[in-house]
Amino acid sequence: MHKSRLLELYRALEKTEQRELGKFVRSPVFNQRKDVTDLYDYLYLHCTGKDEQALERTRIFATIFPNEAFDSAKFDYTMSFLFAVIKQYLVFKEREQDPVGEGILLARSLRRKNLGRLFEKEVNTLEKSIENQPLRDAEYHYNNFRLHVEKHSFAKQESRTSMASFAEFSESLTQFYIAKKLWEACTLVTHQAVAKVDYTEQAVIAAVLGLVEQNGYREVPAVNLYYHCYKALTETDSLRWFEALRSLIRSQHGSMPPSDVLNLYLVSTNYCIRRSNNGEKAFLAEAFQLYKEGLATAAFLENNLLNRFNYNNIVMAGLLLKEFDWVEEFLHEYKDFIEPKHRESTFNYNLAMFYFQKPDYERAMDLLQRVEFDDVMHNLSARRILLRIYFEKDEREALNSLITSFKNFLYRHKELGTYHRNMYMNLLRFSRRLLTTPTFEHAAREELKAEIRATEPLAEKNWLLEFLERAS
Repeated sequence: MHKSRLLELYRALEKTEQRELGKFVRSPVFNQRKDVTDLYDYLYLHCTGKDEQALERTRIFATIFPNEAFDSAKFDYTMSFLFAVIKQYLVFKEREQDPVGEGILLARSLRRKNLGRLFEKEVNTLEKSIENQPLRDAEYHYNNFRLHVEKHSFAKQESRTSMASFAEFSESLTQFYIAKKLWEACTLVTHQAVAKVDYTEQAVIAAVLGLVEQNGYREVPAVNLYYHCYKALTETDSLRWFEALRSLIRSQHGSMPPSDVLNLYLVSTNYCIRRSNNGEKAFLAEAFQLYKEGLATAAFLENNLLNRFNYNNIVMAGLLLKEFDWVEEFLHEYKDFIEPKHRESTFNYNLAMFYFQKPDYERAMDLLQRVEFDDVMHNLSARRILLRIYFEKDEREALNSLITSFKNFLYRHKELGTYHRNMYMNLLRFSRRLLTTPTFEHAAREELKAEIRATEPLAEKNWLLEFLERAS
C-alpha cells in the first residue's frame, strides 16, 4: 500500500483535515460502508507512525476483515471507495472557500425548481455580497458573469428576457477574459525561453491589448494592473511602464487577492533582477525595496508560509547589497514561515551564504560541510560555494576531493537537465586546470582566461576570471 494513490492523497491532508475527514467518512450521506470507515480509522492511527509494516496490505486487511482470508480485489475496492470519499471531502473543502460559488449553485438549483421568489432573494443577497467585498480581480468579474447567466436564464423562463441583461453578463465575461489573458501573456513572456508563443497566440494578445486601449478597460483594476505588467515586460521604453506598475501596486493592491498581489510583486522583482543582471546595478536596490515592501504587507506569505525560493532570493538581494544586519534579522525572523519539511535545510543553506558573503569562511564552511541539503539546486550551490572557499584558503587536497565528489553527484542526479550539468561540469573542468596551471606559466594562464570567457554555460565565470587575475 506504500505507493498507493490513496496513501499519497491521505498524507497530503493537514492533521486537522485528517481529523475532520473522520466526520465526513461517518456521514451516511457520503459513505455507508463500514469497511471504508474502518480503513479510515486504521490510517488515522497508523499512517503517521514509523512502523512501515503497519501499512502492509495483508496486515490492514486482517484488521478490517478479521477471520477472512486475504482478498486483494476486495481490499482494492475498499481503498477505491475511501479514495472517492476523500475526493468528495476535498471538493467540499474547496466549496467552503468559495461562498459566492456556493450561492450561485444554490440559485441555479432554486431556478431549476421554479422557486422564483426564493431565487430572486438569493440573487439579491449574492449581488450585495459581490459588490460589498473589496476585491476587483478577474474572479470578481467571473462571479458577476455567472450570476448574470443565472439571472438571464431565469428571465428566459419567465418570458421576460432583455438585451440589457444579456449585455451585462457579456461585459462581465469580457472583463474576466481580458484580465486572465493578460496575466497569461505576462507568464508566457516571463518564461519565453521555454514557452514559445505561436503566431495565433500573438494575434490574440495583440487584439486584447487593442481592446484595453480602445474601450477604457484600464479603469478595471484587474485589467489595468496586468496591462501595465505586460507593457513593462515587453516595451522598449519599459521603465515608464514599470514605474506606473509600481504605483498601481501600491494604490490598488487592496482590490486584488493575495495570490495576485504576490504574482505582481514577483513580476516586478524579476524585472529589476533582469535589469540588474544586465549591468544596471541600481535595479538591485529597487528589487530589495520591493522585497521589503512585500514582506511588510505580507504579500510574500501564502497560507502564512514563505516560499523557500523567495526566501533564497530575498537573502541574496540583501547580501549583494551588503545589508548584513537586515539579512541576519530576516533569516531568523522568517525561518518559521518556511514550509516545515524544507525549513532547516533552507535556513542552513542561507545562513551559510550569509557567512560566505561577509566573509566568514570558517563558519560558512562548517555549515556547508555538515548539512545535507534536501533540494538538488541547494546542494549544487553549496558545493559550488565550498569550491570557492577551498580555492580562497588554498586547500588543495580538499579541492581535489570535492571536484571528484561533485562530478559523481552530477552523474548520479539524472533529473538535472543538460544545461545545468554542462554548466557545472565546465566549472569543474576549469577548476582542475586552474589547480594544475602554475602561476608562473603566464601564457598558459592567459590561454585559460580566453577559454573561460568563450565557454557557455559556465557557473562562476566571473569569479574564475577574477581569481585568475588575483593569482597571477
